[in-house]
Amino acid sequence: MESAAAKRSWWRTLLLRITTILWFLGGVAFLLSLPIALQASPLVMVVIIVIACSLAAFAVWLVRFVRGAGTDRAAWPKTAVGLTFALTILVASPVYYFATITQVTPAMVPQATLTNGVRTIVFQGMQHVGTEPFYKSVVYDLESALSDDYALFYEGVRPANPADDAWFDRTVTGGADLGTTYRDLAGLCGLRFQNDYFGLLARDARLHPASHVVADVSTADLHAEYDRLMRTDAVFADAMREKERARAGAGSVKPDGLERIVAFMRSGTDGQREIGGVLCRGFMTLVMRKDASADSEDQSEKLILDYRNRVLARALLDDPRPRIYVTYGAKHLPGVLRLLQRNDPRWRIASVKWLRTIDRPDDLTGTIR
Repeated sequence: MESAAAKRSWWRTLLLRITTILWFLGGVAFLLSLPIALQASPLVMVVIIVIACSLAAFAVWLVRFVRGAGTDRAAWPKTAVGLTFALTILVASPVYYFATITQVTPAMVPQATLTNGVRTIVFQGMQHVGTEPFYKSVVYDLESALSDDYALFYEGVRPANPADDAWFDRTVTGGADLGTTYRDLAGLCGLRFQNDYFGLLARDARLHPASHVVADVSTADLHAEYDRLMRTDAVFADAMREKERARAGAGSVKPDGLERIVAFMRSGTDGQREIGGVLCRGFMTLVMRKDASADSEDQSEKLILDYRNRVLARALLDDPRPRIYVTYGAKHLPGVLRLLQRNDPRWRIASVKWLRTIDRPDDLTGTIR
């Protein structure tokens, strides 16, 4: 029968092996995390080391206090190194997490072909900020559709008059210049702004204006629908008044969350901007996937989403042309399809192609010899 001493020796050997493996894995994870921490700021590592040493000293003192005896002289440095590893890994883990989900579970938008057996509508889901390959693919498909005699329907709230335009800027966009903000955000995230690519179709739009239709509402239309909802929908009215009170309490001159993020990231170093780009793309991926998989309870969608769905669906039904290609926010597709089916139950999705909208930026280099 195996002696107690042999059992203790076996357990000590097993524990030593497990500890060695853990130290090895921790060391590898630390070496992978160290560049991220240093890139964020060298002060990050200074703070981590100070915190690790302080916590290690407290832990060793606590063990001595509880046991009432001395401890191994190597206890403090070993604990400090272990905590340094753990804290560095903890600091870098969000960067690796967001980088991973951007690649493993990417944000995607549909290109859905709808038909009722007589007419065809291609609905290309759009995103304001995305990758260059995505926008180039969309523009290529639009040019191909033009050659096949499709009419192109675009998204874009049209200006109406100074009063309604000012109301739109104040109530809907929060006073921000969305074009500039999206373009800045795209640059900081390593992505692109969609309007920078649709200019390629401007020449054809000038030559064939009937084939290019901005099938969206005007600021005056939105203002009128807003007033109607405020009169007839108590839940909507309460939510809008609460938003107005929150905006007034925050101060009208303060930038909104998106603008603050852009301003903060713009002020960083190159390394911090690179890390910010990874976090930005990962966060956008999470938001886009959440929007695509869950119904929102935001009352403003009755104005921004539902109302514009009705306007777009009516424009599609009223246009007699047999083939129409629509570029619109992807979230509008389900509502527009339901409205088309309400008019004609034969409308269905004939096919769907999914396009990736967010990815790490390409940085290809080579040598010419």
